[in-house]
Amino acid sequence: MRAASSHIPTAARPSHWADSAACQTSSDPDYWFAEGDDPDSVANREEAKRLCARCPSRPSCLHDALERQEPVGVWGGLDTAERAQLTLLPTAREPATEEAADGPPHEPAKTA
Repeated sequence: MRAASSHIPTAARPSHWADSAACQTSSDPDYWFAEGDDPDSVANREEAKRLCARCPSRPSCLHDALERQEPVGVWGGLDTAERAQLTLLPTAREPATEEAADGPPHEPAKTA
């Protein structure tokens, strides 16, 4: 009788946008989370944005950060304040009212 194998085959983990992100190879993680207006923080954020500019994962990174409402750091090439500005933009038009759905309101007929 053959013993049952305890090895369960599993599928390889699908690739994720972060696997090829420029930040994965950055030597200084402080670039990505520099906050404040002091010269070092500003320079670190600018360096992070420079690295993001050529990153193949930039669109997915930004999308995920906006979806998670990431509170701090440079994600997808935008810093905390820049992402906050994006989230303030209207995302959809106001729903049409019944009147608007039926067409323009009609003026009452004029009587002489």
